[in-house]
Amino acid sequence: MKPLIPAEAIDYIRSNAKRGSVVCITGAGVSAPSGIPTFRGKGGLWEKYRPQIYATTMGLISTFMTEPEKIVDFLNDLYSILVKAKPNPCHRALAEMEKEGIVSALITQNIDGLHQQAGSRSVIELHGNAYRVRCMNCLKAITWEKDRIREMIKLLNLSRQSRPQLLRVLSRYFPKCECGGRYRIDIVLFGEVLPQDALKEAYRALDTCSLLMLVGTSLAVYPAAALPAYAKQRGAKIVEINSEPSDSPCDLRIQGDAAVIMPQLAEAL
Repeated sequence: MKPLIPAEAIDYIRSNAKRGSVVCITGAGVSAPSGIPTFRGKGGLWEKYRPQIYATTMGLISTFMTEPEKIVDFLNDLYSILVKAKPNPCHRALAEMEKEGIVSALITQNIDGLHQQAGSRSVIELHGNAYRVRCMNCLKAITWEKDRIREMIKLLNLSRQSRPQLLRVLSRYFPKCECGGRYRIDIVLFGEVLPQDALKEAYRALDTCSLLMLVGTSLAVYPAAALPAYAKQRGAKIVEINSEPSDSPCDLRIQGDAAVIMPQLAEAL
């Protein structure tokens, strides 16, 4: 494959990528080659579903209680995309860089679990994970397997003509916790703060970071958008790999498809 990365860019990254102190922040551009559109972009879920309803706690609860069949449609569309998606070369390259001791932590804004499926272990999830449900009261979490999600979608579709049966199925997969709270999908909705444990872990990872790589993300939304500046203040160099340039304080920008560039970069390092 013809190299897409200028030699001087590779030399720059090599000189600043101290082994075990490289941190990556990933976003929607990493998962797009796996067939997962951005929520806000063309073909994304927010073209079909109003985020004021389906991306807010009160909107989801209200819809669950009054029009549960609409929740079925939303879950159908969300999980039909996620369960089909497979890690792409960018996910695998990042997992290999971790395995080789180059990448120490991977901070992701994605909720699709593809980094873990590719083999990454040190993954910090800023926006949660669609394969988990957590109690809204005590925060206890349960991880779902793909087969359980497929089973849920099948039962929901079989029950959509009977509202009582539909409610029973939804209550089965989003049950009440022992503490009395109810489980919900463990993703950050509009108006919610990021999980503080994950955010603190991200900042700790950046404390000793020599090189921060922004991969497939424009980091346009705070507080995640503040992470590059924090790393910069602590002496880290910042490299952006994205199809479109962002406003992040970068020392080097490589424009292009992360699924093409990252495997070449991983091989070069």
